[in-house]
Amino acid sequence: MDGKKISVITGVHNTGAYLDKCITSVLSQTHSNLEFIIVDNESTDNSAEIVRKYLGDDRIKFIQQKNAGPSGARNKGLDVATGDYITFIDSDDWIEPAKYEKMLNVMQDTGSDIVVCDFNLVYEDGQPEQPKYSNTQDQVIDLQEDLQEYLARCLIKPRTNNYIWSRLYRTETIQNTGLRFESLTLGDDTLFNFQLLAHVGKIAFVKDGFYNYLQRKSSLIHSHAKKEPLANCYADQFDFLVKHYKASGNQELIDSLPIFAFTRMRSVFFYSRLAGMTNGEIIEMLKVDWKGRQIVNYITGMPTT
Repeated sequence: MDGKKISVITGVHNTGAYLDKCITSVLSQTHSNLEFIIVDNESTDNSAEIVRKYLGDDRIKFIQQKNAGPSGARNKGLDVATGDYITFIDSDDWIEPAKYEKMLNVMQDTGSDIVVCDFNLVYEDGQPEQPKYSNTQDQVIDLQEDLQEYLARCLIKPRTNNYIWSRLYRTETIQNTGLRFESLTLGDDTLFNFQLLAHVGKIAFVKDGFYNYLQRKSSLIHSHAKKEPLANCYADQFDFLVKHYKASGNQELIDSLPIFAFTRMRSVFFYSRLAGMTNGEIIEMLKVDWKGRQIVNYITGMPTT
């Protein structure tokens, strides 16, 4: 096997229809020194049977546990990971063959703590694929010197890229912080990346769309948005972030909280629209669910430029 080991973590819950493609895309990576940690959250379909077909590959660690949600599966993966680097994949998505090799090369060449790739939106209902969604460019940003550059390019721009599955993390960067995913209904992955910013040096970006993000109506984000409003989920997420940044003592991040508040409001609109809500309905939801929430105070301080 070649080079450093990468721990790949995925949580599974009733995604049997997509698992073969996901697992195959990981095991066929050009960088073969992997451990693939698959955590099954009490699936009731054929997900476990599909995973067992691949257990002849000793790179797979298969864990079955009570349903602890996406955050619980990811935390279990972090607890048992032994790789030098960590990454994630959702069990209904798949990746391009050279993803890990190329991102690892960038990680080692730049001395970064995190490497981010672009991704492709793939529509289950037959809509055409939208390649390179976030228009990521090759670059390296030192957060200790250019945090505002990172915020401007990666959070404020229209097509953001703050997903855990588009990232390769240096394991010690995560483990030294003790960070784990909060038990949120939605957005634990985005919050994790926001929290990690307080502990990161360099972040490198590669322009290639190595990750294929399937848009399916039965996914957690789509189904949850239809059942109950998203606004409270993102307000709760923001409360965690305020607490973490204040505890970190990073004044620049504390001063940037209005920007993060803006991104949470934008996410409410983005995912609520995907669930079929109109702008008017979303605004009414925000008026009710964000009344008295601290995120509103930070949004009023959002820069207009």
